[in-house]
Amino acid sequence: MKIDVLYQFNERYAPYAGTSITSLFENNRHFQEIRIFILGEGLSQESIRRLKATGERYDREIRFVETAELIEKMKMLNMPTYRGSYAANIRLFLPELLDSSVERLLYLDADTVVDGRLDELTRIPMGDYPAAMVRDSLVRMHKLRLGFSKGEPYFNSGVIVFAMDRWRAEGCSEKIAEHVRKVRAHYPSPDQDLLNVVCRGRIMVLPPKYNFQPIHLAFSVKSYFRCFGKNGYYKPEEVMQDRQRPVIYHFFRFVGEFPWNRDNLHPDNDIFDKYLAKSEFSDHVKTASGAGIILKVEKVLYRFLPRGFFIYLFRAAYEWFIYKANKDAMKEKINKMM
Repeated sequence: MKIDVLYQFNERYAPYAGTSITSLFENNRHFQEIRIFILGEGLSQESIRRLKATGERYDREIRFVETAELIEKMKMLNMPTYRGSYAANIRLFLPELLDSSVERLLYLDADTVVDGRLDELTRIPMGDYPAAMVRDSLVRMHKLRLGFSKGEPYFNSGVIVFAMDRWRAEGCSEKIAEHVRKVRAHYPSPDQDLLNVVCRGRIMVLPPKYNFQPIHLAFSVKSYFRCFGKNGYYKPEEVMQDRQRPVIYHFFRFVGEFPWNRDNLHPDNDIFDKYLAKSEFSDHVKTASGAGIILKVEKVLYRFLPRGFFIYLFRAAYEWFIYKANKDAMKEKINKMM
């Protein structure tokens, strides 16, 4: 049994990616073969050394992917950059780089921890779907702005299973490039929005345990569904069941902080600390989040207000952020046209 896994991150996220890779190796020792493909951006030699040492410690293969060829292809497809870089969308084209020995590819964000076995993701039937993902928990208003109905699913791109043959056969990367050139290039969540819009109806739904999001640890299942509703999401009993034993935790920013920030209140802090301590980056020192005054106030309110009340403030703050991001994305699009 084998699994191929892709990570994409820059030097800033190297300690967190190293933590994620360590957690994956720790909980999947039974796999005969695990290949890790790393798309690194501006990685230091020290980070590369530590990542290689992680692979050697578990006797696993880690490959650093050369992206010059891919970037040239993106240029030929007239893909625009995002804030001066191709990094935001490059993972949507990486399946084109890997050879035929990679039949199914698991993409993981650097801000994840694998706390269980991944066997099911290697053999779950995908039919003719080119990708499989977990629904996003925080898009009540955002997906409406993108043209989705309330009942349609919108997926989080932190964990993606690519069926490589179907992805290539359907020309998914080319369709994404075509959309960027002719329809819309700038989105608040560049890669995630593109995947949802272009591959609409072609993404298979994975159980929430494979991208378990912090809102379900911070608040009760009852409070979540009372606040966000059920349309286009999982059933409460599905979330309740997977809450007992998540397989992949995804560390969204929560009240302005991540688990690697000093004095954070993030619900995933303990699980992150557990695997950081086991990793080659165990000497990593947590730093202040640098959150602005609004997020600092949000943190204080989270500490003292009843959770059932605070979740409504959390929703309002998040939807305001998405609204502002949409405005900024459209402003950038207009500036590009001028």
